[in-house]
Amino acid sequence: MKVEFVLRRISTYIKDNYGSKTGLINRYRYLVISQLGVFKSYRNIDTQAVKRLVFICSGNICRSPLAEAVATQRGILSTSYGLHCRGGDKADPRAIAFGRRKGISLEQHRTRNIKDYEARPGDLLIGMEPSHLKELKRILSRQIMITLSGLWLNKQTAYIHDPFNTNEIFFDFCETEVAEATENLIKQLRQGYETT
Repeated sequence: MKVEFVLRRISTYIKDNYGSKTGLINRYRYLVISQLGVFKSYRNIDTQAVKRLVFICSGNICRSPLAEAVATQRGILSTSYGLHCRGGDKADPRAIAFGRRKGISLEQHRTRNIKDYEARPGDLLIGMEPSHLKELKRILSRQIMITLSGLWLNKQTAYIHDPFNTNEIFFDFCETEVAEATENLIKQLRQGYETT
């Protein structure tokens, strides 16, 4: 009985703080890899060359539409795409509710697949996890600026977990990270604009 109670508590802790066991492993795996400097170059962007933010996630229903909406609300030209979506779907209802609580509307959002992306000069692609970097490099034939959203958090991380199959607590945690990272990236871009 005590063992079952402890195991349930551990399971709940993992779900509330990491989304899943895989989320826990990835969070710390990429933390260690980040400490080795592997993702450092993805923070080195030419802020003065950035004309549009292009947010990328897996399904374009949770993370990237929120980032797009935050940036758009701040007056930054932006869009979002999913690497593994069919296109035309609404944002996740939890993302819509999260945005509403923050004064951001996601109600008109419809998913777009990366195959419909048309690169423009000055695009900065922003992935949510390292696997997105690999896919974007494979898909895109020409040189384009790429970064990871989590590298712009106050507590930098290369990995913002996909909250789609997580509980409400962790879903809100992930969306909070996305919003914070987007705000911080915008601040960095505006500082770059002011120096010109």
